[in-house]
Amino acid sequence: MEHVLQLYQEESCLLDALADFVGAGLRLEEGVVIIGSTPRWDLLLERLRLAGVDAQAPVLRGQLRLLGTHLLRASLFNRQRFNEVVSGALSLARARYERVRVFSELTDALWRDADRANARVVERYWQPLLNVHDFKLLCACPIDSLEGQAYDGSLQELCAAHTHVHPAFDEQGFEEAVSGAVAEVLDAQQARMLHALSVAHRPLAQMPPGQAILFWLKDNMPRTAERVMSRARARWSE
Repeated sequence: MEHVLQLYQEESCLLDALADFVGAGLRLEEGVVIIGSTPRWDLLLERLRLAGVDAQAPVLRGQLRLLGTHLLRASLFNRQRFNEVVSGALSLARARYERVRVFSELTDALWRDADRANARVVERYWQPLLNVHDFKLLCACPIDSLEGQAYDGSLQELCAAHTHVHPAFDEQGFEEAVSGAVAEVLDAQQARMLHALSVAHRPLAQMPPGQAILFWLKDNMPRTAERVMSRARARWSE
């Protein structure tokens, strides 16, 4: 079971990550279900075309399918109906493909609509389905993890609901920005201690070291965390 959270700030970055996710599934002969909106579906197909991936043939043979988010948003207050809709889509894909992967736009759409309560509800809905159907799930959320306000408990709760967290599509750039900021704000001995503590007390979800460092700092040294994030944002924008 793999439940990935992709954080993003720009639509183009999310589309790159989504195209990689979908393209990998198509190459591995997996069934791919997109729970999303028609505009993003169209952008995804175009992004795949530009990457040299033939998406039309998988659509025609049912390997790549779109399930509108409106069908599931209408089921947010009826967990049984939510399970039925998702299970039906998964069973249809599994009938022809041994492995299935899913991208869900639900958390993303709810977050953008400022409906954080239901965004958290959706994440709770996924866990039993993942245990039963054993598929790979990618979710997205428009959160900047270099902004202090993201750490009001919402980001922590979202991360706890996933097995993997990707703080930015350019993870190497993110890591360089955080590590460089830490080196600017702390002396060498303090930086070594910070790395050791963040490893020892890192969240259960797998994430890059830089993200684990920011979590530890926000929980234990909030003022230092703000200074590190400020310098990391400056480095990120260079």
